[in-house]
Parts: sequence; C-alpha cells; structure tokens
Amino acid sequence: MDLLPVTADYDAISERMRQVAAARYMEMIEGLRPHVSEALSDPAGIHDTEPGRIQAYVSLVKLQATLIKELGLLYRVQDRPLVEQEAGMPLDEVARLLDEAQAREDAAVAAAADAAAAATRAALEHRESVDLGVARERVARGLRALGH
Repeated sequence: MDLLPVTADYDAISERMRQVAAARYMEMIEGLRPHVSEALSDPAGIHDTEPGRIQAYVSLVKLQATLIKELGLLYRVQDRPLVEQEAGMPLDEVARLLDEAQAREDAAVAAAADAAAAATRAALEHRESVDLGVARERVARGLRALGH
C-alpha cells in the first residue's frame, strides 16, 4: 500500500470517507438488529437453546456493540466538543488600545480648540481693525467738520 501525500482536499476527503464508513457500519448494525433482538427477546428460554447457538448470539451482540463503538470512534463522539471562541485579545492589549484611542481623541479635541481659538482671535483682530477703521473715519469726519 502506497502512502499518499496529504492534499489540500484532505478535510473534504476525510469527511466523505467518514460518511461512507458510517453508512456501511449502519448497514451492518441494521442487518444484525433482528438477530440481536431474537437473542435478547426470550432470556428465560435460553436453557433450551444449544450452546453453539448461544455462543453465536453472544458473538452477534458483541459484534453489534463493537460496530456501534467503531461508529462512535469514527465520528469522535468521545472527544471534547470544539467550542468556537470569538477571537479575543488580552486585557492589557484592550487597555492599551483604549488609551491610544483616548490620546488620539484628546489630541483631536486640543487641535479643534486651538483652531477655534485662532479663528476667534482672527475674527476679533478683524473686528478690532474694522472698529479702528470706523473710529478713524469718525474722527476724520469730526476733524473735517471742525476744520470747515
């Protein structure tokens, strides 16, 4: 028997083989079911049965139990179920990310406050220059009115 390399389709092939093997096991178990139920149906009448038949019944019951066990092993029923966990991160990493986000937000707020202060200063300077211009114009009109 040659060993085959594990291909990229290994999981799909493995799953398909488990299904085929499980179907065969179930066929054998279902085929044995009437014989096993016959062997177990009348335990009081076991004294009238020949020893060879009793041995055959015991073998059938053992075979069925073995097949059921093999079926369970095939599907790994004894394995611990896989619990899909959400991708998580350590608490200190979360705290670091939150601190970085807070620092970015603080920097953005400070930049917005600086921009607002600069805009306010510019508006006040413009208003002051306009007010000075208006005042200069009034004084000039007043001086002209006095000079005439």
